[in-house]
Amino acid sequence: RPLFQALQALAADNAAFFREQRGDTESGRRFAAAFAALSEHGRRLEPALRHFCRLYHRFDLDAATPGNGYRSLVQTARCCLAHAVHKS
Repeated sequence: RPLFQALQALAADNAAFFREQRGDTESGRRFAAAFAALSEHGRRLEPALRHFCRLYHRFDLDAATPGNGYRSLVQTARCCLAHAVHKS
């Protein structure tokens, strides 16, 4: 949840900045739209990842091997989110 909250806050701040400060330029409008889209994608991704986190333990190979495709998907999405937060 904190990663999604950080993404939402940063995306909203950046979208507002580019709308207000650079809204008269094509690049400003494009950046504002990109940050608005990033925020929307984050809002839609959070419930899906939360659902996978509740279920992925069921698909582990065995008790000693906590690994499966769902776990990998969640970890990859978390890495992408962290990168988006860092770049924002």
